[in-house]
Amino acid sequence: MIWRGLWERRWLSLLVLVVAVVPVTAAAYGPMRRDQAETAIVRDVLAAAPVEGRGWRYSTTADPALKAVPGFVRDFLAPPVRGMEIDSVRADERRSYPLVWQDGQCAHVTLAEGRCPAAAKEVMAEAGSGLKVGESVRLVRLIASIPGTDEMSPAPLTVVGLYRGDQADPFWFGRRLTGNSSRAGPLFTVPETRSGTIVSGTGESWSDYAILAVNRDRVLGSDLPALGALHATLAQAGREAGSSVLGRFADTLDVLTRQIGALGVPLVLVVAQLAALGWLLLFQTVADLVRARGPEIALARLRGQSRLQVWRFCLAEPLAVLAAALVAGTALAWLIAARSGPATLSPAAAGAGVVTVFGGLVAAVVAARRTARRPVTEEWRRVPRRAARGRVLDTAVLAVASVGLVELLAGGIITESSGRSVAALAVPGLLALAAALLAARLLPLLARTAFAITRRGGGLAGFLAIRQVARGAATAGSVIVVAATVGVAVFAAAAWTVTSANYREVARVHTGASAVIDVAPTGIAEFRRAVEAADPSGRAAAPVVRVLGNPAMLAADPARLAHVAYGYPAATGALSSPVVPRVWVRGERLRLTATHERPPDDWIVRVYGVFGLPGTVQPGQISLGPLRADTGGTYEWNLPRPCRDEPCELRGFRSEVLFTGDVGQDGTSLDYTITRLDVRRDGRWTELDAALDTPGAWTGRGQAADGGLTFPIDALAAPLVRPATYPDQVPALVNGPIDGGMHLPGLDDAYTLGIEQKTATAALPGLDRVGALVDLDLADRVAFGLADKATLEVWVAEGQADRIAAALERENLAVSAIRHATDLERRFTTQGPGAALTLLLAAAVAAAALALGRTVLALYAAARARRYELAALDAAGVKPGVLRLALLLEQALTLGAGTLAGLLAGMSAARLALPRIPQFADQPVTPPLAYPLDPLPILTVGAAALLGGLLLAAALAEILLRGVTVDRLREAPG
Repeated sequence: MIWRGLWERRWLSLLVLVVAVVPVTAAAYGPMRRDQAETAIVRDVLAAAPVEGRGWRYSTTADPALKAVPGFVRDFLAPPVRGMEIDSVRADERRSYPLVWQDGQCAHVTLAEGRCPAAAKEVMAEAGSGLKVGESVRLVRLIASIPGTDEMSPAPLTVVGLYRGDQADPFWFGRRLTGNSSRAGPLFTVPETRSGTIVSGTGESWSDYAILAVNRDRVLGSDLPALGALHATLAQAGREAGSSVLGRFADTLDVLTRQIGALGVPLVLVVAQLAALGWLLLFQTVADLVRARGPEIALARLRGQSRLQVWRFCLAEPLAVLAAALVAGTALAWLIAARSGPATLSPAAAGAGVVTVFGGLVAAVVAARRTARRPVTEEWRRVPRRAARGRVLDTAVLAVASVGLVELLAGGIITESSGRSVAALAVPGLLALAAALLAARLLPLLARTAFAITRRGGGLAGFLAIRQVARGAATAGSVIVVAATVGVAVFAAAAWTVTSANYREVARVHTGASAVIDVAPTGIAEFRRAVEAADPSGRAAAPVVRVLGNPAMLAADPARLAHVAYGYPAATGALSSPVVPRVWVRGERLRLTATHERPPDDWIVRVYGVFGLPGTVQPGQISLGPLRADTGGTYEWNLPRPCRDEPCELRGFRSEVLFTGDVGQDGTSLDYTITRLDVRRDGRWTELDAALDTPGAWTGRGQAADGGLTFPIDALAAPLVRPATYPDQVPALVNGPIDGGMHLPGLDDAYTLGIEQKTATAALPGLDRVGALVDLDLADRVAFGLADKATLEVWVAEGQADRIAAALERENLAVSAIRHATDLERRFTTQGPGAALTLLLAAAVAAAALALGRTVLALYAAARARRYELAALDAAGVKPGVLRLALLLEQALTLGAGTLAGLLAGMSAARLALPRIPQFADQPVTPPLAYPLDPLPILTVGAAALLGGLLLAAALAEILLRGVTVDRLREAPG
């Protein structure tokens, strides 16, 4: 019986099924999309995190077997990587040498010479360490017995190989593989070295460690609580066992919590609005299905069926359709979600579908109640009576919309996890419903005002259409559905256009260029030479050094940057400044020839040479001995040890006065003139070209002239006289409020780089916070070295990333990652606000299309209910063309009013809500976001809705008129 009834009303039943499937799909897809978005966020954050931010290194000296590690293993972790290490200095050096074994180490390095260690006391050294294959290394903390004696001495470790490693390889968990002045690169050995040596010193021992890294391919968004719990468990275990847990996963966990927290509330608000639209469509469409069975229900009542039987008869067909819609919609949601990645049908997704179908169930019950209580004679009236609409629902909807607007304008109490208000996301639905309700009320009133006009002229078609619209038989519900869905669709289109533009602009600015290549740390000179060799044209790649701080700093080659950076705001010459050549020194000893005044008897005066040393950010200095009582001569001293192998930069001279008697207060000073500098290298003295007699070549409290470099030696001050290789204020481009006296961190993170603001702009390429852009060459001249927190990047032009990366590798510059602006833009769309707006756009457009189809069919059904009126008009001689035009005008007025109300509501919601809706999980400081409304997508949605509705109306009107004949008047109503 049920299936025969569904077949007889197959088109209406099919419409109910389709209308029900779409909101069920949208509602069920929301939780699935949330799960996928959470997984995408977790994996993207892990990909962007530093290596040590993707896991933990559990290190202990009390558990050599690492028995606690198996208790930490989870499904989303990669297999633990075990290792051991000990630090010690060499007998003839001050810097520390890490002696390390890590399981699988030989597979993660490139052998430059020799082989991997295979036996006890064999080691493999970093290629730049200066050690040679076959050389013996003795670490003071590792001792062994001297053969044939009872004495102990540092154990000889034989270098059997030299390696080059990629520090960005996750296998090393951020371990530095290159040495500096205080710590050498690691010496890799085998576990047998531990048993073949003894650790000297009380309480000294090897450290055993295990690296626990998160496997990005296996971790899911639902694993976030487990990640947090594991982090807490490891920290607690480390405290209890006296062990240490190294890494920066706490920072990663904070980012994950913030970004996933920004996803939940916006998505819930969007799904709630879509569910509300679905309920509205279902309510009216299911009610149509129940009303279509009105004569059958009346006949069942006449046959004496009980009330329970009548109710079962009323609800059987809609419940069957809704059950089918629930299954089909949930399955469709899963299929759509599966196209974007692994999808699971969670309880939340299933529950969302059930809640959406509940709206149709309520409609069925309400409509069945009306039909069951309606007089039987009313079901068989040839002309349906006009039903008066109540004002209770209208008042309730307007009240809710008013509360929503107050919520928006007052700042909102609906917030996401970071505390930002997201109440504005609820405004589009509220405004659309309010506008729909007002349009449904106003349209019949406006139609009545046109009665007099259509009496005097305009033709019979307009006369009939205006009065039918004024009767409101099908107008009110249709206008409400069209206006509400079109309003949300217009807002979704406008919001997506605005946010997409902001995503693109922010991604371009934050990345800086089309692609950015991250490279391993190296010297600035080597870095620039590698980039120049990789891109001889100077138009495809630019070297950039980034130093985070407050403010942040970017140092780059301005000429190259202008060809590859997005939105470079100034000419290349804006950052340049005239400077003199740098003074480089390489050798064993420095000799200074000077003339000076005789120092007072109670003064002990020393002059110091200040140098920039390779591999360190600290200045080095040497004393050139105390001034002699005579008035000149030569002074010499050994250069710092690093200057013997690599060039050091002479950064200036300073003096120091010690008093053997009372400190003088009379401002006594004496002039000191350097006339010649010589460097000894390989036993030969060579004069150093330091421009001592070139005016303007030196700056500070001294000056160069024909007689040499003269500066005062003051009793109370020790100013530095330095080569004028950089200005005191380096030209800079800034993107925010930076005080004129503020210093940038500089390449050495010493905050000694003063700036002269050349251009202030709202955004600078590559900066996501307030900062400045300076010339890399000038920044290198100011700094004493490259700090560990400085990162080296190569910005490349569109389509050049792979070519430049390969060329950099050929120049022995290790590439650790390639970042694209489009990748960052995509990540923005997967974060909370982006995922919510994507879902809103897709579902709102589908709902609008369904609403149009449902409205046209509702108008068609209403016209069929007036078939006797149309047949009577036909019998009275009204031409079919007039009837056709009357039906089209009626539907055009209804659809036009709904579409216009939706357009106005959508644009108003976009203008009011968009500046208040968070578009990013982390609100960018720069660039400023823009909210211009693009009329093209708005008009496209409105025009498509109106045109599609009118085409459907024209087709259905033609079908309807074919069934209107005079013979219809002879048919029995039952």
